[in-house]
Amino acid sequence: MNRDKHLSGELINFSKKIGIDIIGFADPKDFAKFKEDNRPIAYLNSVKTVIIFGIHLYDVILDAWSLDQSTGKSFHYLDSILENRALRIERFLQNKEFESKIMPYNPGIYLKDSAVLAGLGFIGKNNLLISSKYGPQVRLRAVITNAPLLTDKNNHESSKCGECDKCIQACPAEALTVEGYDKKACYSYNMSNLKKLSNYTSIWCNVCIDVCPFNDEKFKSNLKGFSL
Repeated sequence: MNRDKHLSGELINFSKKIGIDIIGFADPKDFAKFKEDNRPIAYLNSVKTVIIFGIHLYDVILDAWSLDQSTGKSFHYLDSILENRALRIERFLQNKEFESKIMPYNPGIYLKDSAVLAGLGFIGKNNLLISSKYGPQVRLRAVITNAPLLTDKNNHESSKCGECDKCIQACPAEALTVEGYDKKACYSYNMSNLKKLSNYTSIWCNVCIDVCPFNDEKFKSNLKGFSL
């Protein structure tokens, strides 16, 4: 398959203009190791590229969850922004006569693994994507397309955590261990220890982001007063 370097550059430049902080392209063939429901081809038969992008969580408020009183469901503040950016990427590709599909969160592809395959960073011991520029302070979304965008197969990063285990030691839910991440323990702790910003808005625990050496000081200063 011939990958389109010019189109890839166009999309990268477009993403910057609409406020996307990181973007990368992964080859759908690299998803063969995942279950069928977590492969791009399950959602678009003609898929040629997985576009994974993210926005910098420069302030803890962006990581807030709000309750929709009409539905009784909670939504992540930044997810609504990411949804808009995904729609704009989809429209960009449609205008160039390519098919695309915004990936749902569940079921869908693994966003952090997709980001690694796209060369955007590595997954740390805190079970978060550690990006080269923003550390663990990004939230992700994905769009799949039959546009042949330029992928970098040689840019898959391995973990750089080394001997560091600050997140494991600091996790109040004991959800992080050398064996991996206990999703149920994390969820249970957060449901019992939500930090309320208002009657309908709250923040989950951010300790694993706060203590990460790849974090930046701006987020840490904004996090003060909100950590659980």
